[in-house]
Amino acid sequence: MEEPLIGSFDAPQHSATVARYRDLDTEHLETTADRILRLWAERSAAARENFPDDVALIRQQAGRKRKLLPFRDLFAGAENYLLELKPCWVMSPLVVSQTLPPERLFDVVIFDEASQVRPADAMPAIARGTQLVVAGDEKQLPPTAFFLASSPEEEDAELEEGAPQLAAVEGFESILEALGMLLPARTLEWHYRSRDERLIAFSNGHFYDWHLTTFPGIGDTEVINHVLVPHRAGFVGQEESASDEVREVVRLVLEHAEVRPQESLGVITMGIKHADRVEAALFDALRDRPDLEPFFTEANEERFFVKNLERVQGDERDAVILSIGYGKTPEGRLLYRFGPLNLEGGARRLNVAVTRARRRLTLVSSFGTVDMDPNRSMSEGAQLLRDYIRFAESGGSNLGERALERPVLNPFEIDVRDTLARAGVSVVPQLGVCGYLIDFVVQHPRQPGRYVLAIECDGASYHSSATTRDRDRLRQEQLERLGWRFHRIWSTDWFSKKDESLQRVLDAIGAAVRIADNPELAAPNSAEPRLNRENGAKASRGKRPNVRRYQPIDAYSHRELVEVVRWISTDTLPRTDEEFLVETMEDLGFQRRGSKIVTRIRAAVDEFRATDPVT
Repeated sequence: MEEPLIGSFDAPQHSATVARYRDLDTEHLETTADRILRLWAERSAAARENFPDDVALIRQQAGRKRKLLPFRDLFAGAENYLLELKPCWVMSPLVVSQTLPPERLFDVVIFDEASQVRPADAMPAIARGTQLVVAGDEKQLPPTAFFLASSPEEEDAELEEGAPQLAAVEGFESILEALGMLLPARTLEWHYRSRDERLIAFSNGHFYDWHLTTFPGIGDTEVINHVLVPHRAGFVGQEESASDEVREVVRLVLEHAEVRPQESLGVITMGIKHADRVEAALFDALRDRPDLEPFFTEANEERFFVKNLERVQGDERDAVILSIGYGKTPEGRLLYRFGPLNLEGGARRLNVAVTRARRRLTLVSSFGTVDMDPNRSMSEGAQLLRDYIRFAESGGSNLGERALERPVLNPFEIDVRDTLARAGVSVVPQLGVCGYLIDFVVQHPRQPGRYVLAIECDGASYHSSATTRDRDRLRQEQLERLGWRFHRIWSTDWFSKKDESLQRVLDAIGAAVRIADNPELAAPNSAEPRLNRENGAKASRGKRPNVRRYQPIDAYSHRELVEVVRWISTDTLPRTDEEFLVETMEDLGFQRRGSKIVTRIRAAVDEFRATDPVT
């Protein structure tokens, strides 16, 4: 080649450079978090010295059994120390006025799920900050009755002196809609929740005009299923909550708890009555299945739920059972009465319901697409329900008129495909439903349909990325997070050293097949975080003192407890007193938080703090 830089291109070396960039970029994010923690620890420690009156007031209140100050008064009396100790506060907009004094206390106020917050309810929070970020989705639920609970007197109390008066909010249903007319907007296009893009494809096409960037899953065939419950003629009262559908939902829930207990589960229904009937029937069924009770305990991090679609925004689970509930008349007629879906905003409610699952969604209904006349109901919600049933019936492949056309392969990609075919490798080109398409996917040679390797070329999709981080780290990282193994073909290398480049592809395919057959051979996924606070801390600590674990608290001397606390600190990560307490308990093997245990360890932490003020 005439260009010396191109002629000397070395694919392995360039790939190593990209990998080094990914490592450094990730390390930068992690060390930034550590720097912020250290800065916070230093500022909170300094605040104890700078605001002794605030600290004294808090300790005085903590020691009282009764006649405690209202928190708003406590905050006003110890504002400086509390804001240094807790620079980030999270609360409902409905309790801001009850909790915080009417001052501009914060640099930034952030609203999440802003489509559900009325403008009037947002004003107290807005008044307490100097900058504002409003995050939400106008295609999801508007404010519900939950946000209308305030009395007129409470609403008057919200209009405090100094609160911003935004006349433009009149006539808007939410703060998201109101401020969307006033503030600059930024769209977050990458979708991370779904482990398979079929779970978001329907909404991406029907609600977001394919603007969301999504990523193909590894090939699980049980991502979207439709369970059709046969109609039984002559049964009355099925129009609002079909009894056979209730029983089928309960069966599916019990099956999930037995077969996939490691996956969280939620049941979403269209109507409240159907949700109540499903919950009652499940409660009765569990009396005969005590072995499944651990799955349903409220102590689980993501506990099981049964909710109607008005209450699920913000929730997500590994698996979701979406039960329509509405059935046919005894004569077999469908009445097209779909509750909230028929109302204004019904389409937005459906959008929320069908996007709550991370891994799989099962749609349960007493009717199918063939039972619905597309000209019968004019409501947008009912029309989209029919489209979604058709989508679920196809396993998530039939998007009808919303389906996107596949891009045509460029000459480079055609050459890669044909060369691999001559080498005996059949590939699937442009895999994906929408958004981000994988250039080529290799299937297992003895297990058709099982994907083992994603092959990316540095073609148009690679060069169209706006940033190096997008094209060289985030896309590959997301694919690996979804379970893909990944290989990059560099076009310069392919054209100048084709045989060597081809051999690297064949080697990658061979390794991917071997790992698919024996997962224990896999190296750690590079998409996993490099440093976890717990694991990284333990790995970087010094030699642990010779203090026995799993002993009663009285078996430890005060000196031994201080030594354990000091050893925990050797990883140099900043910690609060509570974090020292928790990590010391974990190290010594204490399962219960007894008062004597807490008192002894806190005394050790206090002595350590006194002798090592840097922490």
